[in-house]
Amino acid sequence: MMDELLQAVARGASLSPEQAALAVAAMLRFFTARLPSALVGELYARLVPRTPDATAAPDAPDAPGRAAPLASSARRPPQP
Repeated sequence: MMDELLQAVARGASLSPEQAALAVAAMLRFFTARLPSALVGELYARLVPRTPDATAAPDAPDAPGRAAPLASSARRPPQP
């Protein structure tokens, strides 16, 4: 589903695949910082399903065209 999202963002905003990946990564970081961790976990589970082989995980940070993985435990404190 992540590939579909990246393609939709690239098409809808007339971005290159790399720019779309950066935009999606920024959106996911925004959600991670502001939504409850249960919702972030659900979103992440639906976008990037886990694979049995960790080396083939689609959320590898240096995989081309992929958003950086979410760290739901690394939440920012609320802004004043």
